[in-house]
Amino acid sequence: MLRQAQHERGGVTSTERGWVSDTPIIPAIQLLRALAAGSVAVVHLAFAFSDHIGSSLGLPASDGQVAQAAVALFFLVSGYIMVVTAAPLFGTSGGSARFWRRRAIRIFPPYWLATGLLVAIFLWLGRSVDGGDLLRSLVLWPFFPPSGGQPLPLLWPGWTLFHELVFYALFGIGISMGKTRALGIAAGVILALIAAGQVWPPASAVMFALTRPIALLFVGGMVLSLWAERGGRLPVAARIALLAVGLAALVMGEQPAGSGALGFAWLEWAGLPALAVFAAAIAGPLKVPLWPLVDLFGKASFALYLLHIPMGWLFAAFYPGALYALGPWFHFAALLGATAAASLAFYHWIERPLTRRLNALTGG
Repeated sequence: MLRQAQHERGGVTSTERGWVSDTPIIPAIQLLRALAAGSVAVVHLAFAFSDHIGSSLGLPASDGQVAQAAVALFFLVSGYIMVVTAAPLFGTSGGSARFWRRRAIRIFPPYWLATGLLVAIFLWLGRSVDGGDLLRSLVLWPFFPPSGGQPLPLLWPGWTLFHELVFYALFGIGISMGKTRALGIAAGVILALIAAGQVWPPASAVMFALTRPIALLFVGGMVLSLWAERGGRLPVAARIALLAVGLAALVMGEQPAGSGALGFAWLEWAGLPALAVFAAAIAGPLKVPLWPLVDLFGKASFALYLLHIPMGWLFAAFYPGALYALGPWFHFAALLGATAAASLAFYHWIERPLTRRLNALTGG
């Protein structure tokens, strides 16, 4: 009863620490994680592997905006939840080092395993893998792919993790000095980097990534976390209106020129709809339907985010030819179902125990 009551209010008990060992279970955040990871997986599998299943299943090209807005949700969630997660560490000796250690353990081992799986599949299929690109990918050092565009690692959804790590690095600097310093340093440096990128066009992939306005979403998440912590709430009617505006923008928005550079045009196109949906979710109590399922996929959202591309390649290589007669939607449903199952298994048997073990070994 206590868990259900806390869940309906959008709260969290002291014993309800979930996603890994250091992240509180907040129903709205779990719902947003599950929706964001699921949206990215659905859109990527439909479009990136559409040559195997037909013309993207007939989905409109605008669905790409949904995946981009999902990325924006991830960044908003990170800004929000880091303020909550780091609460016991603010102003403590060694708090910064402990925060950085736990974040590195949270990100790198699952990402390395997923990248290794993708590389193994590529080698099995006879595709070459550049050693330099692999090394840069493993340490999340941005580099431009031969085709141009934004910097992408071999496991290309991992491009977001560089931005996450930069935010963690900046946020962690001030943790031992207290909450105000942690938030102020992170927000101040992010704003300074973005301003510098507007004045001096970045000449390298690293500087390109460091100066992208997309990082403003981390600042937005932190601000909303402080607002909620201090009792910030919106009336139900206002939350419904925000949700409607955000969803309408996703349905009717047209991709503007220059949005591929993750700049202000991108923020207007994908970031603002995500911000509206995010604010609607966290601005008051939220009773999440099908809570056990949502909570499960919220916890496994990182696994789903990492594994859906390797799973797409596995299906491209090993999907039985006879099953193509059942049509593209059967293929897509099988691929999505297998990806979801693999992600849950990865989280339950690999990611969660590995993260807990590494935290225990390092005094996390």
